[in-house]
Amino acid sequence: MKTPLTADRLVASERRGIAGLLAVLVHLLFLGLMVFAVSWQTKPQPVVAEVWADFPAPDAAAPPPKPEPAPAEPTPPPPKPAPKPTPPEPEPAPEPPRPKVAEPPPKPVAEPKVKTPPTPEPKADIALEKEKKRKEVERLAEVEARHKRELAEAARRDEESRREAEAAKAAAQAAEQARAREQEAAQAAAAEQQRQRDALAAQQAQAQAQAAQQARARATDLYRAQIMRAVRSRLVEPAGVQGNPQAEVKVLQLPNGEVVSVKVTKPSGNPAYDEAVERAVLAASPLPLPADRGLFNRDVVLQFRLRE
Repeated sequence: MKTPLTADRLVASERRGIAGLLAVLVHLLFLGLMVFAVSWQTKPQPVVAEVWADFPAPDAAAPPPKPEPAPAEPTPPPPKPAPKPTPPEPEPAPEPPRPKVAEPPPKPVAEPKVKTPPTPEPKADIALEKEKKRKEVERLAEVEARHKRELAEAARRDEESRREAEAAKAAAQAAEQARAREQEAAQAAAAEQQRQRDALAAQQAQAQAQAAQQARARATDLYRAQIMRAVRSRLVEPAGVQGNPQAEVKVLQLPNGEVVSVKVTKPSGNPAYDEAVERAVLAASPLPLPADRGLFNRDVVLQFRLRE
């Protein structure tokens, strides 16, 4: 940025310009005067000659007049010709005198150079110059003040722009943080919901498994009860059995319920009762089949008490 000119610098610059201009004018004027003086002094002087009809008698005693030097000042107009004198008696013609030759004017002496003092400025010009300088100083001050105001306004706009940018950046960061918190909260809520759904599904699966297990157990118990009823309906109590003996047998059957073999695994202590149970199992063949074929088992363990 260029530094504005101050009033002192402007005044000094103008003074130097005026002084230079005056010096040039003075030198031009002095040169003109010198040229005029030289041309005036070297101006040729007029030559005056007298015309005679007859040559006068030479005067031996009087020497010819010496020519006067040409005056330095301008030559006055030539005088009127004098009246013709009466010619004397003719005498032997002497040699004609030589015509007068005008001597060359003396060389002009060069005048010494004299420095012409600077012409003082009129008071009106000085006042006008001061007024111009004052107005120029005021104009420069106004320009500088306007420049300062423009710089202050530009700085203010830059500061406002910076603050707005910082506010927008802070708002964007706050919004981003809020979105991140919302996203985290949503993810946490979704994870909690998924955990609850998984827990509920696990509970439901466990309940279903327990229910299925219970249902299977009930179906198995029902299936065993059907076999036990079929076998008891054919059991014949032997004579002389005392108490309530219990015998455990293992039955091997075919998929259609047909009994292949019966083996007492835990005898009751009364061989007659154990044999009666074996005969009853063989008599009940084919054994009843479960409604759910998945409950069927080739090996079935049965326990029989005599009095139930």
